[in-house]
Amino acid sequence: MKGSATMIQFIKGVVFAYAVSAIILLVIAFLMFQWDVAEGVVRGGVIFAYVISCFVYGMIVSRHQTGRRYLWGILAGGTYYIILLIVSMICNRAVFTSIPGIWPALFLCLSGGMLGGMVQAGRK
Repeated sequence: MKGSATMIQFIKGVVFAYAVSAIILLVIAFLMFQWDVAEGVVRGGVIFAYVISCFVYGMIVSRHQTGRRYLWGILAGGTYYIILLIVSMICNRAVFTSIPGIWPALFLCLSGGMLGGMVQAGRK
């Protein structure tokens, strides 16, 4: 029972995390449509979407765990990143032409998930 409950938390969390990402990216797209937004602002918004989504995902997954919640958060961030990488590879087969962008995204996803798990670790 414990394993299936954890899997349900992972599925709920990933759906909610990608919903948060979609909302943030829609806001960025709207801002780009309405005004001439600099490329740095768009990149910052995408980074913000990664971190906040993984933060929320880490909180959701580690909420019902008993110990080492930050590790559950890291696992959540890694799961978010792997799904993001797979979808990017399917949609854009040339994803590995910009390898320098892959490592910071991994670090941001893992860090955001870990922070979400650490916030839940402080709660009883």
